[in-house]
Amino acid sequence: MVELPSKTKRNLLIVLLLCSPWFVCQVWIQVSAPNEVWTSMPTCPTDSQNCVHLGGGASQYEVPDEMSNELQSNATTVWLSLLDWVEENDLETLHKETNGTSDYYIHLVERTTFWRFPDDLVVRITQNENGDANQTLSGSVIEIHSQSRLGQDDLGVNNRRLEALHSHLSDAESI
Repeated sequence: MVELPSKTKRNLLIVLLLCSPWFVCQVWIQVSAPNEVWTSMPTCPTDSQNCVHLGGGASQYEVPDEMSNELQSNATTVWLSLLDWVEENDLETLHKETNGTSDYYIHLVERTTFWRFPDDLVVRITQNENGDANQTLSGSVIEIHSQSRLGQDDLGVNNRRLEALHSHLSDAESI
């Protein structure tokens, strides 16, 4: 076996010691915040500072006037746009349901860059019917829930995520 020089051993030990807090934190995160699949739309706890929710009659977010849960594009187009956004942002999918034409649901996990803290993102997209006699389809309705698993305050991360996703989905072009 080849013996490493003492300077190399020392440098290696220093690097391991410097990285050890990150490794310990990763173990703590995995134990404290394991993946839990949500098959129905959650709501934010009262007085939460690490959760936002848009739509579903239970909005817990200061929604600007221009941010509506009703979109002009049909549900399938919005769903395909959402799947593009998921791929672009490298999100992990925990649960996905669809009837293929008018009702879509997905539970995703986004992790922070360095510390890898998990945040849950749940989206439901349904086809909006305009209510005339022919029941023609007109646009879609979205419900978005973004919540940090750990911590008391998210420093605005969930608000920014909701706004970015809403903006992306609003730009979806109808087929």
